[in-house]
Amino acid sequence: MRSNEIARVPRRQLCRRLPGAVLAALLMTGCTSAAQHADPSVVRLITGLPGAGFNPLGRALATAFSTSMPEVSFEILESGGSVANVDALQQGRADVGLAFADVAYIGYSGRLEGTAGPLDELRGIAVLQLTPVHVLVRDDAPCDSVAELSGARVALGPAGSGTALTAQLLLETHGLATSDVQAERLPFTEAAARMRRGTLDAAFVVAGYPAESVAATMGAGARLIEITGDQIATIRHAYPFLRAALIPGRTYRGQAQPVQTVGVDTLLICRAGLDEDLVYELTKRFFEAIPDLAADVSAMRTMDLDRTPATPIPLHDGAARFYRERELSR
Repeated sequence: MRSNEIARVPRRQLCRRLPGAVLAALLMTGCTSAAQHADPSVVRLITGLPGAGFNPLGRALATAFSTSMPEVSFEILESGGSVANVDALQQGRADVGLAFADVAYIGYSGRLEGTAGPLDELRGIAVLQLTPVHVLVRDDAPCDSVAELSGARVALGPAGSGTALTAQLLLETHGLATSDVQAERLPFTEAAARMRRGTLDAAFVVAGYPAESVAATMGAGARLIEITGDQIATIRHAYPFLRAALIPGRTYRGQAQPVQTVGVDTLLICRAGLDEDLVYELTKRFFEAIPDLAADVSAMRTMDLDRTPATPIPLHDGAARFYRERELSR
């Protein structure tokens, strides 16, 4: 957040930015912690770090919601990504957020590493768009496939991100364990800087195109490698929530041809305890805002409106009510 925006940060969000001793003092005077959040007029929307797709998409969503729902205050919370987001929703530290379909499904089914059990508080609002996996390598790296990354210095994505989980799945389907590469968990902007300096051989970035961190490396010593044909069939057999995707030619500097890869759906999700009428209104306002969102965030232009209710976790009752009414009105 820029310095000239500090005055507009809601008091509850300010709590999260303060040292422990100061925060404790403020709590004594009424500043509410995330875990105790109970104000229905404030919605905490959790996004991701700069350099990938969740951050600009989350900010665009918050702007759209704030415009159409002025009676509600929307706080933007930044996190490492999908894994951190689903955990925050499960624990009640956020109300609405973005997550990749693989992370949401694995978390809800109780198989997400580092969690104590099923993340059964997760609920779906909408499938947004198919988000492609960018696999970046240095121009001079002798790698033309994920299987050839053995021994390379590879950024798997930030800790707590869906990119890190998806990168691990892709390595496994290509016969590699994370221990077979020199894995680093870096913020996207740092990975881009390391690629440019030549101290990193490859990086995974799961983000709508054009992704800021990918653009920062393309044409400056990096290229994209493809995931194609039989590789995609093998991946989809093991992980059906990953689908074939295409990064169009000329999306990035120096990328003349389309790049085949896989992608994962980006989801708008929420916590189960969020008020049904509020979630209904959020879903309705989201659909009304799609044209403006698509103008601001290019990844939203590939959204398939017929697939929006097809979240791999149960829909929130408020979202389900909206979709029922939408179907009846057709």
